[in-house]
Amino acid sequence: MSTTDGPEERPAPNAVSTADAVTIRRAPKFGVFIVGGAVVGFLVTLVVVSATMNIDRGDQQETASFGSLVGYFSLWGVTIGAFVGAVVAVVLDRVFARRAAELTAERVDVEPAPETVDGEIEEHGDDVAGR
Repeated sequence: MSTTDGPEERPAPNAVSTADAVTIRRAPKFGVFIVGGAVVGFLVTLVVVSATMNIDRGDQQETASFGSLVGYFSLWGVTIGAFVGAVVAVVLDRVFARRAAELTAERVDVEPAPETVDGEIEEHGDDVAGR
């Protein structure tokens, strides 16, 4: 057994090795944060409309149904939620950019060996069909 975790350190015959500086960091997926914020915005709208549906509004006649109120106010809730989700993703991206680590990576470009065999490969061993 070898004490290293990687492949054995034998250079390939046609290998060219170069060292590059790379930055390793975590990055949030913006789409997930935007969609998540929109879903949370819709849920908050649903809770707010449900909580305020039975409030006494005086002489006003109630002409809007629960579904139409949720539909109207969810336009605002989803939009604001998606915006807040995007802002959270940008803030997390900035925080993770500060914690980035710069490492040196070794790139090995290996050219394939030239074809040395012409034609088909000959079979070696016993002739099974001749028995």
